[in-house]
Amino acid sequence: MNKRKLKDKIMLGVISLLAIISAIPILMIIINIYAEGLKYVNLSFLINFPPPPIGGKVGGIGPALVGSLILMSLALVIGGCIGFFTGLYLSEFSHTRLAQYAQLFLQIMVEFPTIIIGLFAYSILVAPLKRFNAFAGAFALSIVIIPYIALNVREAYKSIPHSLKEAAFSLGISHSKVYLKVLLSTARRGVLTALLIGMAKAAGETAPLLFTILGATFLYFEGLDQPINAIPLLIYNFASSPYERWHQVAWGASAVLLSIILAIFIISRLVIKEVRM
Repeated sequence: MNKRKLKDKIMLGVISLLAIISAIPILMIIINIYAEGLKYVNLSFLINFPPPPIGGKVGGIGPALVGSLILMSLALVIGGCIGFFTGLYLSEFSHTRLAQYAQLFLQIMVEFPTIIIGLFAYSILVAPLKRFNAFAGAFALSIVIIPYIALNVREAYKSIPHSLKEAAFSLGISHSKVYLKVLLSTARRGVLTALLIGMAKAAGETAPLLFTILGATFLYFEGLDQPINAIPLLIYNFASSPYERWHQVAWGASAVLLSIILAIFIISRLVIKEVRM
């Protein structure tokens, strides 16, 4: 074996080892959460109210689970629409100065502290109404997910061959039909992936909810103008409490939240396939 092949195998082994080492922390987190939390998760845990701090049964996360699903859905409707059309604009009009500044702004937003977004939502939707409310939480989450959706939609449309775009426009139909029907049918996998990534991001955010929804622990959804709970906020509140009973609920809720996020990412990976022309 010559030196070149030996060096190649050594470097390949080092890179593989580093890749395995980098995956160990996330694997340990997943194993720890499931080991501590799955023993509390069952059907009643998903629908029951949380238990009292002392005594009683383990209880459940029913209101928080419903609240998370509502917040995720509403945030996806708001942020998904804005993010989709923003990404479409960035893809098709990338040569304009506005698109260049918008893309830079979106890239900054990806790393933007989400707690500041929560404060912004509080200032315009909570303080004026003098009430924590579900819509404020969904609004904050929609702002958080917009850059993720927009940048991924941009990449989905940019991956469409230029020849296909020319053929679509040569049909003589309106630009809106070209973008939303002809080209979307080709970019649909990338667009769906963008929406799923946004949904997963919304599912796991806690900081924006601290200033917007309050966390109605023992109440189911009563309207968009009323306080609501969510799984990340419940985990934060219960894990920081001094009560062992609530710690158990926090572990179970962590296992449920992790399962939701992993399911979303697994689905997103399954839909990412090369579109063959």
